[in-house]
Amino acid sequence: MARTNQRDGQMTYYVDGKGENKHVNYEPSAMGGLAEAPKPAKDYQQWIEGALGRYQTSRTQDDYKQAGERYRTFEDWEREDLIANLVDDMKQCPEPIALRMVWHFWHCDEDYGRRVAQGAGIDLEKAKGLPPLEGRPAPGQTRQAAAKQSSARPQAAE
Repeated sequence: MARTNQRDGQMTYYVDGKGENKHVNYEPSAMGGLAEAPKPAKDYQQWIEGALGRYQTSRTQDDYKQAGERYRTFEDWEREDLIANLVDDMKQCPEPIALRMVWHFWHCDEDYGRRVAQGAGIDLEKAKGLPPLEGRPAPGQTRQAAAKQSSARPQAAE
């Protein structure tokens, strides 16, 4: 059975299941809520002149490049409007989400992140100090380099 908060029309006010965060209808989310189904031990691969499958891109060094370039192409008034719209919404976000969003904006363009943080009253240095998302390389780092770093770290004693 699929479990989502997106059924029965716009007036639905309850959440499937128990203990889920009714305000989170997407995943992954640091705020709880729905979770992706466990991955199968082995992905199905159909033979069509070779094996089909899901492959994670190894190119991650420029994940924020396009968004930053787009921001820099905006006219001053367009940047002002964008920042004003984001700031209004960011003021209503829980701190962990607001910090992470500023972290993303800052990696796109330092001015972008700084202006959103300043307008919404978010601690920019605290946001910049966040680690990369779990299972993801840091901006500018390849997946291979991130995997090598995580496997080289000493494991905590249990």
